[in-house]
Amino acid sequence: MGAVRMLLPVLRPVAGRDGNGPGGRLLVSALLRCSSPHWVFVRPQPLERRIAWGAEAVALCRATMRRERPGAPDVLARSLVLQSQLLLHAGRYEEACAAAQESLNVPDARPSPSRTAYCHLVRALALAGLDRADEALVTARLSVAVYGSVLPGQADRSLGSAAAALRAHAWVLDRAGRTAESVDVYLQCAELLRELPLRQQFRLAVLHTRVLGELAHGLRALGRFTEAVEAGDDARELVGDLVPRLYPETQVMRAQLLIDLAWCLGATEDLSRARATAEEAVTRCRDLPAGTEVPDQTLLAVALDCLAHHLELLDAHTDERAVREELVTLAERLADAEPETHGPRLAVALDALARCHTRDGEGSGAVTVTRRSVELYRHAVGRDPGSYEPELARTLANLSVRLRLEGEFEGAVAAGGEALEITRRLVGAEGEGGRSQVADRLRILGRARYRAEDDEEAAACFEEAETLLRQLMEAGDPEPHAAGLAAAQSALGRALGAAADVHLDAGRPDAAAAALRRLKELTARAPLTDVHAACVSTFARARDRDSEGIVPAWQRTTGEPWPTFVYRLG
Repeated sequence: MGAVRMLLPVLRPVAGRDGNGPGGRLLVSALLRCSSPHWVFVRPQPLERRIAWGAEAVALCRATMRRERPGAPDVLARSLVLQSQLLLHAGRYEEACAAAQESLNVPDARPSPSRTAYCHLVRALALAGLDRADEALVTARLSVAVYGSVLPGQADRSLGSAAAALRAHAWVLDRAGRTAESVDVYLQCAELLRELPLRQQFRLAVLHTRVLGELAHGLRALGRFTEAVEAGDDARELVGDLVPRLYPETQVMRAQLLIDLAWCLGATEDLSRARATAEEAVTRCRDLPAGTEVPDQTLLAVALDCLAHHLELLDAHTDERAVREELVTLAERLADAEPETHGPRLAVALDALARCHTRDGEGSGAVTVTRRSVELYRHAVGRDPGSYEPELARTLANLSVRLRLEGEFEGAVAAGGEALEITRRLVGAEGEGGRSQVADRLRILGRARYRAEDDEEAAACFEEAETLLRQLMEAGDPEPHAAGLAAAQSALGRALGAAADVHLDAGRPDAAAAALRRLKELTARAPLTDVHAACVSTFARARDRDSEGIVPAWQRTTGEPWPTFVYRLG
């Protein structure tokens, strides 16, 4: 390849300015060879340089077409499709689509089935890159169908393959959100690649690696974790150490594969292997060579998050905190460079680090870090409310809990109230699916109000949470909501008892009796020992403190005599 590249300055003068000289056809062949190298052991030149060579070849072919040279239409058509491939790799999707379409429409060209199929393949990927999913799917199916009609002896290996077309079809399906169909096509493609002779498998090693990695990713998205682990293990065996050295572009694919594999291993509860795989993913991401197509170490951030998650599951808290601190540092660097893209990533990393602070008894540090996370989400909501309002609500709820633990009760009430307001609005827009989340936020706000000594408002929060959870339990499976209901009822018992005490202290026996009535009604529907104990002790305490006021007030409020289950304290 180096020798061909060295010939270019020699061939250009011979070919002439418009390729009219005797070396014109040879110059075009050399330019195409340099722009689309096929030698395994040759590292390709930078993409922009290859695009320039391809553009030069296309220009020469156009000039040759104008002079009506024999075979010129076919050479131009081939040059255009190879150029479209380079433009696709550069992310210049409109230009790639146009070049591929022009290749199909060159007058007097005799398109081979391989070239026709490859044009459809490139157009499908480019259309998907332009978010034109419906057109991309139609074009991808065309590519698969045309490749299927190519006889083995007629295939042009430089212009893709049936396996490449299947992979493109699967990838476009995934981009269109049709993950299950995508996985089915990936499985067909993987089976086709397995059946090829070893020599062809080696030539298609990059494609095979990509197919297995994307298959594992799709299986993970579908929750088919065991199958994803099998596909990931096959891909790791295929990649080994040789393929990344021969094909540097597979280093990024290998790192992404390891991340997906680690998550799937964790989901199958193989935590020790998940940790080892995540650590390997981090190492591979650190070792990615300069100039890889991963902007600003984003993939390293994903790998660090994966590792931290599994360290948390393994209770390796010291190691987890170190990884989360590194992740925050990296996310800050990314957010400084591209705040709109990476600000939310930093917010997630900060909120996770706050959990480490809380676990280590550093409450003030947890509050400081969570406040930063909240502010980042506020900025993100300003740009994209639909995507980030749920995260803002979640982080505000976390801030409320952490402020309450630090004794900052007014701040805890404010943060919890805002979290509840956002959640109510989102659930109102989305239907009934988020009522359990509303109940959670009600309990968080109720605890904050209880600690701020706003007992009546706290009780109102707990009562509404109890009502919501009871409705959910009656409408479906009660098991997921049983613990939340018990927590809401216990907290309600404490809040009502505190409210009764406050009313008695303020000389409001009728209000105290109303709180006691709600407490007694709670015991009828909550078979919890702590609720019943709180009821007995609250009634006894109220009678001891103001029997002349509370007993008549109880009778006026309920029309019933003072409960007989109450005994004097001491």
